[in-house]
Amino acid sequence: MDAAPVRRGRPLSTQPKVSTTIRLDADVLEKFRATGPGWQSRINAVLKAAKP
Repeated sequence: MDAAPVRRGRPLSTQPKVSTTIRLDADVLEKFRATGPGWQSRINAVLKAAKP
């Protein structure tokens, strides 16, 4: 009887995120941060909606 290896942590994503650096206007960043946790995901959603 061969047991499958136990993998800990989150399952691998089919579309993993990429770490990057982007320069934003301070007021834009402040507005997103003021919305609380998840602000980075909200920026991602806005950028996705704007992509050509």
